[in-house]
Amino acid sequence: MCVKVIKKTLIFWSVLLVLTGLVYAGLIFLTAAPHTENQQTSSSAQKVVKKQQLKLVAVGDSLTQGVGDPTATGGYVSLIKQKLQAKQNIQVSTQNFGKAGDRSDQILARLEQQKKMQQQLRRADVIVMTVGGNDLMQVLQRNFSLLTSDQLASALPSAEKTYTQKISQLLTKIRSYNQQAPIFLFSVYNPFYVYFPTLTKLQQYTTEWNKVTVATAAQQSRVYPINIEKKLSEGQYLGKTQQLKKTTLTDLNTVNTARLDKILQNQKEKNNYLSAADHFHPNLRGYMYMTDQLYTTMLKHKATWLNKEGAK
Repeated sequence: MCVKVIKKTLIFWSVLLVLTGLVYAGLIFLTAAPHTENQQTSSSAQKVVKKQQLKLVAVGDSLTQGVGDPTATGGYVSLIKQKLQAKQNIQVSTQNFGKAGDRSDQILARLEQQKKMQQQLRRADVIVMTVGGNDLMQVLQRNFSLLTSDQLASALPSAEKTYTQKISQLLTKIRSYNQQAPIFLFSVYNPFYVYFPTLTKLQQYTTEWNKVTVATAAQQSRVYPINIEKKLSEGQYLGKTQQLKKTTLTDLNTVNTARLDKILQNQKEKNNYLSAADHFHPNLRGYMYMTDQLYTTMLKHKATWLNKEGAK
């Protein structure tokens, strides 16, 4: 009898120990599972998604250099960097190879001589250019006496042909360093429009010059024109040409040299988008407009530079 009791007692305690062990193991599992999940969540939260690194290289003349920008930070080059970083989930670095006064052939010469410029273009994800304004100014200066007559029209085709060759050589050379990066190419504008709105030939020549650039760019892959001609030429008078003509007393056909110098030395600029310092280059508002147009055009072709992971 005693043996039976002892045997039953041992069996009871054995079962109890097994049940206790199972319950204990279950508690460990239940408490451990949420803890593991929290660790995974915490680990995921700490994991930082690396932003897309975008390298933008700007090449060109004084508009790329940023002449006229009162902040002296580089005009549209600085502004587009800020805008891209604010609007897109990317980190942007820029290189500015703008030089005041350069024509297309001079930009090409710099490119062929400067190793740093070549290296940066090879690494570029986006290339932005301003070119052609000084080429056009050279033609106008050489033929200034013909500007108010129809005689310049006969000289323009030859000048356009020469410019076509130069801009084509420049774009081809840039492409030799970088086959993939999209090239965003600004148009030129007429900075004298608001002073001489009756000089319609100058507007016509400016428009024709831009058409030459667009046609040449179309021969290259991934070159996208940005037209800023109308806004920067006409400023706040855009769409108000007739009103401007009535309020503008200056006419290049009648104004003498002294009067012309006085106009250009005036510390107040008539075009709200151009600098009063030289009546030629954009001011901050002008560069902001250029930046907006560049950004809009870039978004139209974002598949050429923006990774899907980088977009918000």
